[in-house]
Amino acid sequence: MFRMRTTAIAAAALIGAGVLAGCSSSSDSADTGDAAQALPPVIITEDQTSATCKVGNFLDVIIPEEQLAGTTIDSSDTALVEVTQAKQEGDALFNPGGKCLAAGEATLTLTGPDGATREIALTISE
Repeated sequence: MFRMRTTAIAAAALIGAGVLAGCSSSSDSADTGDAAQALPPVIITEDQTSATCKVGNFLDVIIPEEQLAGTTIDSSDTALVEVTQAKQEGDALFNPGGKCLAAGEATLTLTGPDGATREIALTISE
């Protein structure tokens, strides 16, 4: 009986060690890879008429909350900048923005709910 109990404890310890080793190695490498690839967004304030970013950066164009509904954003070159429209999801409000896809120069045009436009000259580097 003593031998059977020792074998069961040893088997449980080996299984437990294998599970812990498997979990730590896979999550550590996934966490490191994701953190290394995450880039902070480029914030474009309400008074900016130009901005710079790098390929892969996301853009967040700040607009007054009361103008969020009905504001649109367009890019002069969709091969360089992919735009994202302003929206509301539940209680969360999202500014217009985009993602820098390739190096070059493009103009972002914001059109407010009243029809007023604002242009932002964007320079994108590698």
